[in-house]
Amino acid sequence: MFNNITEAVAWLEVQVKFKPKTDLVRMREAYQDLGLDLSNIKKIHVAGTNGKGSVCSYLSHILIEAGYKVGTYTSPYLVRFNERIRIQMQEIEDEALLPLINQIYAFNEKFGVRYGEKLSFFELLTLMSMIHYQQENVDVMVMEVGLGGLLDATNILNYDLSIIASIGFDHMKQLGNTLESISFNKLGILKPGNHLITAVDPKLHGYFKGYCDAKGVDVTFLTPDLAHVIFDDPLAYTYKGETYHVSLKGSYQVLNSMLAIEGIHQLFPNISTSYIQKGLKKTLWSGRLEEIDYHIFIDGAHNTHAMDALKDVAKTTFKDHPIWVLFSALGDKDISGMLEIIKTFSEKIVITTFPDPRFQDLTTLAKDYLFIQNPMNAIEKLKKDMPENTILIITGSLHFIGFIKKQYKRTC
Repeated sequence: MFNNITEAVAWLEVQVKFKPKTDLVRMREAYQDLGLDLSNIKKIHVAGTNGKGSVCSYLSHILIEAGYKVGTYTSPYLVRFNERIRIQMQEIEDEALLPLINQIYAFNEKFGVRYGEKLSFFELLTLMSMIHYQQENVDVMVMEVGLGGLLDATNILNYDLSIIASIGFDHMKQLGNTLESISFNKLGILKPGNHLITAVDPKLHGYFKGYCDAKGVDVTFLTPDLAHVIFDDPLAYTYKGETYHVSLKGSYQVLNSMLAIEGIHQLFPNISTSYIQKGLKKTLWSGRLEEIDYHIFIDGAHNTHAMDALKDVAKTTFKDHPIWVLFSALGDKDISGMLEIIKTFSEKIVITTFPDPRFQDLTTLAKDYLFIQNPMNAIEKLKKDMPENTILIITGSLHFIGFIKKQYKRTC
């Protein structure tokens, strides 16, 4: 057992991240052993290659506006571990987190003796969120899938609503290297009788429809042409005769926010349009084109699908600005693929490093790009050299931008 939050979080973070598995039997047994019962709570499940966090935030802000008590579970965190488990979009306090970790630590010890193996980091964390939301008697749980869907720890529940934001290439080692195999894994969150809302590329609509028909699931497809964009920055659009203003930047936030609108209409039809409008306008989500200084943005794009979305932003939101990029990424990502896309919209690309166990040496890129070892030195140099009106985007990894967010000190 732990006496302080630093020791407690340190223990949790060194647990095995993900264990190979072919089913969710172990996770369901743990759920039952804990005596959890979430049947009186409305539950929304959000999956997808990109956009999950933004959709969760939109949904939560709208529901809070409408007077509901909302638990929101997301990953990873950018600055503080507590970001993963929220109520009313407020991070769990250390005073609540410490006893929660102590409870799951004691449970894991007993579980290991009984079943011959202990639970993984993400399984423990997911169970902690469920314990907390039951204890706090929330009205709604908004749960983000950690990886894939089919065998994700969050998938032990039957959700009232399922959302798949997008499908793209990421985590291919675990999910497969075709969009169909990735889709199959993410569609694994569905149970018979569910309703799915999705904004996947129309090329996948046939595959999704076939899967949903076989599973007995209703599906709603959303496409960009259903909305009419009025302004790019700040973002405003009309959809089904109503006007919505969105605080988050980027053209891709139209579809993300539409997913939330349709999700609310489906599960909470009595929530008025005014609450939806207020919720969308108030929504903030760290690391999604977040301005940390004048003309300096951090963005968590960490795969080619997200980089394509960032390219669209460059052509819309930032169309009147030259763009420079500071890039770093984890070694298991498609680094060359991301950089090829960045080259299509950025006039200058600088490669840098950051401390992370999964980071791999990028100095081999020095022959093709300017390489500056220290990321904070790189930012200072770029700020000094940037012509007026230039936008600097810091991107390539959620872990990277989280490091930058912690280290950066606003100077303007």
